[in-house]
Amino acid sequence: MRMWRFFLLFAIGFFSFSALANTTSSTNAPPQKMSITQKLMDPEDGHFDLSQWLGTAKGFLPVPIFITEPAVGLGGGLALVFFHDSLKNRAEQAKEKNSDGTPKRVSPPSMTGVAGFATENGTWGGGLFHLGIWNDDSIRYLGALAYASINYDYYGLLNHPRPITVDGLFLLQQVTFRLGESDFFAGVNYKFISTTAQGNSGISLPPPAGNGLEVQSGGASAIIEYDSRDNIFTPNRGLSSKAEWTHFDGWLGSDNTFEQLSFKNRFWHPLTKNLILGVRGDLSSTTGDAPFYMLPFIQIRGIPAMRYQGEHVLTTEVEVRWDVTPRWSLIGFAGTGWATRNDFNDLLRADTHPAGGLGFRYLTARLFNLRSGIDIAFSEEDSTIYFVTGTAWGR
Repeated sequence: MRMWRFFLLFAIGFFSFSALANTTSSTNAPPQKMSITQKLMDPEDGHFDLSQWLGTAKGFLPVPIFITEPAVGLGGGLALVFFHDSLKNRAEQAKEKNSDGTPKRVSPPSMTGVAGFATENGTWGGGLFHLGIWNDDSIRYLGALAYASINYDYYGLLNHPRPITVDGLFLLQQVTFRLGESDFFAGVNYKFISTTAQGNSGISLPPPAGNGLEVQSGGASAIIEYDSRDNIFTPNRGLSSKAEWTHFDGWLGSDNTFEQLSFKNRFWHPLTKNLILGVRGDLSSTTGDAPFYMLPFIQIRGIPAMRYQGEHVLTTEVEVRWDVTPRWSLIGFAGTGWATRNDFNDLLRADTHPAGGLGFRYLTARLFNLRSGIDIAFSEEDSTIYFVTGTAWGR
């Protein structure tokens, strides 16, 4: 998930957030004319809805973070996000239609945030970020600085877990530019990661990480994106596609030389008025002397993060959303992934790792088509509950 989407979606997606935010919003926010009850109700159908509240939100807002990732255990945290401009204009944009009758896309607001989190297995971290939307959304800037200590089970090529701890500092600087009036963006970024990996109970780790050795990875990326989604929160139609090539080298501050190439694709299409099909396909490939913790891994609901890693990873997933009523929806999803450390041509001959599940959504903010809910996912080795706000695919 992009960092700005992570903070923004959690900021406006959960029911508990609304009450907390109304008591702790910045004193610099403009005076509110509506009562709290009015802000939390949709005047059209009288149901709970955050559209009115979001339309006037500005200032520092507290953001609860809910973590259910099986790789690190249950946990949570809190973020403070500062919106540099009100979402009111976005709410008005959301009412507008294109010439074909479909809703116009709502651009994200500029924001700055700081956050911290912890989980039951001792994993913790914190960081800050800034998202800048400039020149009528023709330029997007993202900067982030974070530190985390992550405890998880490393499997590698073996079939049994080895507990390890990875401590790391992460820096990101990214800028992308819209190409003319199109839905294409192109840009560059620089990322720097300084990491120490330690195998618990004397467990040895593969090079180039090694036990307790600090490894620095600095890389520059070229990015091209296409985004025709009708909505950045819970799309009903459109395509989101991103290709990113990253080169890590000594002149960029890296101890090791390697390259990473990734393709991320998400497509949504309405089969009927109340039935939305979503299709996802991701491909990641790494070549060279990459640290083991930077290898790609299968990311599907139900499969623990970092469980299946490889130099080449392919992930596919299908999701169907049935809008049973204007407010409530049912979700069904299924996917599979492949990971190999051999030749790229061996990818589809690798073991298949399926997962799937069911869930529900509630239309939390009608003006933004923002839906929140819970998914229950199953895989060959685990079952997990996820709190989901917006699209579960993160972009």
